[in-house]
Amino acid sequence: MSSLCICGYTSAKPATVRRHQKVCKQHLVNEALRSSVNDITQQERQQERHIAALEARLEEKDRQIAQQAEEIKLLIKRPRTVNNTTNNNRYVVENHINVFGKESIEHISPEQIQALLADPANAVPQFIKLKHRRSPGGVNQNLRIPNQKRALYQVVVSGEGEEKEWENKAKGEVLEQLYDDNSGHLEAEADEETRVGSRFLDHQEKVKASVGGDDGGKRYKEQLDKIHCVITS
Repeated sequence: MSSLCICGYTSAKPATVRRHQKVCKQHLVNEALRSSVNDITQQERQQERHIAALEARLEEKDRQIAQQAEEIKLLIKRPRTVNNTTNNNRYVVENHINVFGKESIEHISPEQIQALLADPANAVPQFIKLKHRRSPGGVNQNLRIPNQKRALYQVVVSGEGEEKEWENKAKGEVLEQLYDDNSGHLEAEADEETRVGSRFLDHQEKVKASVGGDDGGKRYKEQLDKIHCVITS
């Protein structure tokens, strides 16, 4: 049984046809077109997955916003002050507590940071734990969960004058800010010339790709879940 090239060349020996195809312009053009079509198809599939992941994130955002709106409605209906003790515990914050997003990290040594980088999957959550839960005098304890059954966090913000107070925010919004701020700090500390730094930065690239939908957001969600766990522990 003979083998045939697209140009019409034929031979009883398949190997002869294959050698011919290596120099046959019609065959090479046809293979290039086929490869181009396959590339376009793969790109379209990647775009579809990316769009689906983004739509899923938007739906989750909408759900969180709606839930936050309901929480705010309930809080508005509650009396703001019952007595001085309730007011102090629920709203007013001691002045030495740092505002959320403006924490101090003097208590975290460079050696501790390098140790965290050696465990890329847990580096960001554990850095957050060190920053917020291990700060001297509790100066960074500016984050709390008033009710585990609700997707609501409370963070310390500037109030009237020099006062500080607790403010309600959606759980997803807080977790994303925590990841963005703290992963960025660790990336700045990671030296890509070292094995530890390189491994951490490689992991971060995978998480960023996850945000874009490469794995349906799985790695990114795992990071947010771990951050939530260290906050509640």
